[in-house]
Amino acid sequence: MLDSAVVATKKMFFREAIAKAVREEMALNDRIMVMGQDVGSFGGSYREFDGLFGEFGAERVRDMPVAENASIGIGAGAAAAGYRPLVTITYMDFLMLGFDPLINYAAKLRYKTAGGLTAPLVVKTTAGAQGQGVAHSQCIEAWLMSVPGLTVVAPSTPADAYGLMKTALRADGPVVYIDHKRLFPAPGEVPVLESLVPFGLAAVRRAGTDVTITAHSFMVRMALEAAETLESEGISCEVIDLRSLAPLDMPAIAQSVARTGALVTLEEGQLTSGVGAEVAARLFETTGHRRWARVGALPAPVSSNPVLEAACVPDARRVAEAVHKLLAR
Repeated sequence: MLDSAVVATKKMFFREAIAKAVREEMALNDRIMVMGQDVGSFGGSYREFDGLFGEFGAERVRDMPVAENASIGIGAGAAAAGYRPLVTITYMDFLMLGFDPLINYAAKLRYKTAGGLTAPLVVKTTAGAQGQGVAHSQCIEAWLMSVPGLTVVAPSTPADAYGLMKTALRADGPVVYIDHKRLFPAPGEVPVLESLVPFGLAAVRRAGTDVTITAHSFMVRMALEAAETLESEGISCEVIDLRSLAPLDMPAIAQSVARTGALVTLEEGQLTSGVGAEVAARLFETTGHRRWARVGALPAPVSSNPVLEAACVPDARRVAEAVHKLLAR
């Protein structure tokens, strides 16, 4: 006999959790459609849409040409007409080609029409470095955070990949949903029954007392790895998974830093005008300055050379070093 207090879960890969969320939402709402390169019979560039083409057909799971601007433009127009498109952009780098319809049309639509029209559009895009070079490895989340009207989320676990996708497909939009190449094969427990993750709510992945580390997406794993190493040295780290970048859960961050007295922000993107700079600025505006260090990619394009890529992208060692330096001040 099962314990009713225990939430039933099933272990699945990150990519499978995305497919589960999309499948459930498409079954509930026939206005949802998937559009993008290789989403049809191939099942998505990372197999994150496996089975959907066979289940829902070519009208609702549509292969698109290598034309990101057109894909997002068609998606934004369909959203304004009452549909709920999920447009997938294989590499975040190429999201730039669709900035005009995403930013100048979809994000501004509700403002331009005094709320008369909205664009319930989800743009799913894949960030991060994994040996694919300068034009396939960037993390430009901070650019998107500066756009009024855009919601930006970046899950780090299969459960959140599932819950945030379901929330995104029900939102007024537009939503940019950012996953990471290195997370697709990552396993984790996902609720069997429907479970949504609200926007603007961070998650404490590890409790601690000496320093707060904020991160999102794949960098949450680096933060947890660093925290485990530092624990053996007598340093207790609290790790906060931002999950939602716009809106940010500043109360959760402020409460954590109030306890620990120190903050390390971690991201795979650039430090200049980055996610961490925004987190710290908002925090200090309300709490006054706290001890702070930030860790991010080096100011250089990410090379396809594995040695140079590893040197550019943050890892657990760099996080631990930053914590040591910060607490030694």
